[in-house]
Amino acid sequence: MNKKISTEGALQIPKILHELFGRRTTKAELTIVLASCLILSSFLLFYTYNEWSGLTVWKTALLIILTVDITGGVTANVTKGTNAYYQTSHTARLVFLGVHIQPLILGWLFGNLLLSTAVWLFAIASAWIITHIGGRGIQRTAGMASALTGVGALILLADTHLILNALLALYILKLVFSFAVDHDRN
Repeated sequence: MNKKISTEGALQIPKILHELFGRRTTKAELTIVLASCLILSSFLLFYTYNEWSGLTVWKTALLIILTVDITGGVTANVTKGTNAYYQTSHTARLVFLGVHIQPLILGWLFGNLLLSTAVWLFAIASAWIITHIGGRGIQRTAGMASALTGVGALILLADTHLILNALLALYILKLVFSFAVDHDRN
């Protein structure tokens, strides 16, 4: 299944950034992804500054990187370019799921590995199942229902750190809905 983006107005993405934006994207999609990532990351980090201001410099840098990665990925994974890139390679999809251990790192940073591990296991398992749903017509609905179930459970089990809860909820959306669902499937 080779998803194509119209070459008219499309930007060729450097190979090193294919995992983030696909092989091609539009200026509009790139702008939306970057703007939403920067705005949401800034809001989250500014609003929760008191929760993480005591972290060491390298832990702060790690938190900022994870925040930008998660907030950017929620939007990037639904773009035509990124969606097409991952739909064409089963191996790339498995690698994507395998390297997404952000909740485990966040749990370590904020001292709640139990909640973070539960979110990580739920999101990876759900994303794998959604990816393999045979009846493609229900993939989008099943993806959103699973994501909402995960976010709903997270709300009930919430940690005292708003930044941790927010990033875990966005991580669930990123993997279970934005990544696992083929948004361009007919």
